[in-house]
Amino acid sequence: MQRRILVVDDQESIQYFLRKTLESEGYAVQGVGDLAEARAHLARELPDGIVLDLKLPDGSGMELLDEIRQLDHSPPVIMMTAFGDVESSVRAMKLGAFDYVNKPIRLEELVTLLDRAIHVKPVFTATIDGAELSELFREMPGIIPSASPCMHEVYELVRLLGVSGSSTVLLTGESGVGKDVIANLVHLNSVRRDHALLEINCASLPESLLESELFGHEKGAFTDAISEKVGLLQLANRGTLFLDEIGEMSLPVQVKLLRVLEKMSFRRVGGIKDITVDVRIVAATNRDLRREVQRGTFREDLFYRLNVLPVEVPTLRDRPEDIPLLADHFLKIFSQRFGKSFTGLSEAAVRKLRDYGWPGNIRELKNLMERVTLLKDGDLLQPEQIPLGNTSGDETDDVIRQIERAITDAIPDDGLDFEGLMQDIERSLIEKAFRAADGNQSRTAKLLRLNRDKLRYRMKNFELL
Repeated sequence: MQRRILVVDDQESIQYFLRKTLESEGYAVQGVGDLAEARAHLARELPDGIVLDLKLPDGSGMELLDEIRQLDHSPPVIMMTAFGDVESSVRAMKLGAFDYVNKPIRLEELVTLLDRAIHVKPVFTATIDGAELSELFREMPGIIPSASPCMHEVYELVRLLGVSGSSTVLLTGESGVGKDVIANLVHLNSVRRDHALLEINCASLPESLLESELFGHEKGAFTDAISEKVGLLQLANRGTLFLDEIGEMSLPVQVKLLRVLEKMSFRRVGGIKDITVDVRIVAATNRDLRREVQRGTFREDLFYRLNVLPVEVPTLRDRPEDIPLLADHFLKIFSQRFGKSFTGLSEAAVRKLRDYGWPGNIRELKNLMERVTLLKDGDLLQPEQIPLGNTSGDETDDVIRQIERAITDAIPDDGLDFEGLMQDIERSLIEKAFRAADGNQSRTAKLLRLNRDKLRYRMKNFELL
């Protein structure tokens, strides 16, 4: 049966080219130019798919998208947005769009998306209430326990990304926050979950090897190329490729990756044949890529191609309620692995863990629980069994010595206001750390080994917020 597509765009030229392209692929296409015409068409019949422009003469395409999602058997919608309009793209996904394309439209991409939208049932419905969402989080493949609202926001984004299997995802956050875990979640909860998820760390290889690993090479392409090599992009076809530490990628390799994102094709090193792939790129970095763009070490056009659906993974300091959950999770995993008898954490142990600053985030907590279960044993984990020392070491000693030198000769005969002096010192340290972190609260908290809530409490007390 011929599938019916409704194109909603006020530019007749776009309607014409989309009609010609989609009809050549076997679709029956109807074009309308505004919201009123679209509503009238939908009242008469529901198409199998809709291509909807964001800006229309009589309103926003978002309005119609929201109305479509309320229908009992709503057809999948692919939004057309301006290139680089990340905010509108994310909003469209949250309202239930199957996916979106940037203008100018790549017709091959649109055809692929329409085919997937019509023939593949989405993993999740696009709208869901809070109770269902909590239950759904527990059922998501690869999920890690969390009681944190900021992590629930991340999981909700992952759920929305599962509806779309093609949009590029950029994961940002400090080292150790679990960006690789979120990348795995994105893959497992998408229509690509039955195909490969491959990973490469862009900081672990020199430029020539990274290029060969990503794109492959032809026999004889360079001295050691004694045979043909298939690259990760080709091996991940129909699946997901996770590019960790993408901020470390060299500019020449960035150029080749940009071509992949624009055309979904590439050439092997030493090759002359274009290889077409269908792969989702999930990239991660602990760098500020906007700043790297300003410095000239990262391409601006590649940044915008990657930053289609940005997801910031919060630090462990910003989710203190998760510390006991994660510690218990890792403790039980390693206890079972090493044949130990730990069943949980004592209240005192939980307090000790929550008072720590966790500069290494979840990776540090996981490594700590592994070390504890290797060296200790018991029923409930006790605070004295947790080897948490001073995370700042010699640097803290240096600061203390500087303060001691500053106040040695400053105590007058009639004494001083100790509480006031300590508050002045605390305020000064927070101000200096805040400036060093360029006004970023998360980085300030990391510098001071505080969780973010404690930092904000102190900053409000000192009227710094």
